[in-house]
Amino acid sequence: MNGLDRDRLVREGDAPDLAMTAASDWIRSLADGGYPVLVAYPLSFDWSWLYWYFVRFSKHGSPFEHSRCFDVKTAFAVKGHRTIVDAGRSHLLPDLTSKRVHTHHALDDAKEQAEIFANLFEWAGA
Repeated sequence: MNGLDRDRLVREGDAPDLAMTAASDWIRSLADGGYPVLVAYPLSFDWSWLYWYFVRFSKHGSPFEHSRCFDVKTAFAVKGHRTIVDAGRSHLLPDLTSKRVHTHHALDDAKEQAEIFANLFEWAGA
């Protein structure tokens, strides 16, 4: 549960085309001429929703094109010599986890996933 009020968002939120175009523009501005990459854990969940919304609503399409993405779950499986089934968040080693509480709030989740990604990137592996 994310705690968002859908009825309020429908009444007060931006239309999807405005929101997704603004999000695409923001991501591209952060990339500063580079190529943004979507990093997620697990990628398959976030990618399916975000890619569809960007392609469907943003004037510029997906800032991640059709495949600029990185799956933290797969990276953990490879570096940890595990199967994908054993690479879920519940299997993360203590040194790889985030110190943040998992809230299901988009910004909190993004920060939590960034910490896990950074920890995994630094980790020598199993």
